[in-house]
Amino acid sequence: MRFTGKVVWITGASSGIGEGLAYGFAREGAKLVLSARREVELERVKAACINSLGGSPEILLVPFDMIDEIGRAKAVETVLNHFGHVDIMVQNAGISQRALAKDTALSVDRKIMKLDYFSVIALTKMILPSMIARKSGHFVVTSSVAGKFGTPMRSAYAAAKHALHGFFDTLAVECSPYNIHASLLVIAGVKSNVSLHALKGDGSTWGKMDETQSTGMDTDECARITLNGVAANKREINVLAGGTWRYIFLKRFFPSVLHNMMVKTTLARFKQGLVGIGK
Repeated sequence: MRFTGKVVWITGASSGIGEGLAYGFAREGAKLVLSARREVELERVKAACINSLGGSPEILLVPFDMIDEIGRAKAVETVLNHFGHVDIMVQNAGISQRALAKDTALSVDRKIMKLDYFSVIALTKMILPSMIARKSGHFVVTSSVAGKFGTPMRSAYAAAKHALHGFFDTLAVECSPYNIHASLLVIAGVKSNVSLHALKGDGSTWGKMDETQSTGMDTDECARITLNGVAANKREINVLAGGTWRYIFLKRFFPSVLHNMMVKTTLARFKQGLVGIGK
């Protein structure tokens, strides 16, 4: 029960990784704030948290759209008025991409950056003053292997995730005097709906469940790894299914080898009409 009594706010909590994290933190005694756009799904997750624990953990539902500035501000006000503070801010909301850079409209690049990067740092900056005042806090941010290296059909997504690493690496250093931590989840191959909602180059949804997600790591295992990393204040928490850890290793020690591997894979997939690896 490492998180007993801790106030944990999770965005993107209505499905997938966010839902799994909600169950994980609830099992360890946290007070939860669950956010997403779909209130009905948040109610389902809340009920599942209560039923699985056989008790009644304190759970506040705060539905809102991350890119809505007014809604975002009201959400922060609601949470702080209710609990007074946030101990752990889990930034999990986001959207992926399934289109080549040359085929992606600039408006789609902007939309992905707005949700995956700018809305995340905006919410962070709204929560940060209360953490500084208490000299305590922890930001947990869902990234991807695409935050470590670029992958085909993910140019805007990779750019947003790279940007998150730059921002939170800096924030962790700047806020160290206040005992505020930041952990980035480097994820690949976890079961979720990320590919279903991913954007194509024209802004329409991909609408397909990629094999990487359909056969990936269970969200309970993802939550277990994540909570262990958060408890240890790890700067980066690798949640990598199958052999995807190899890509991280190669990027760090043999970047040219990784690049050449991806070029070779991309050429082969182009011949088959398929492009892309990773989350």
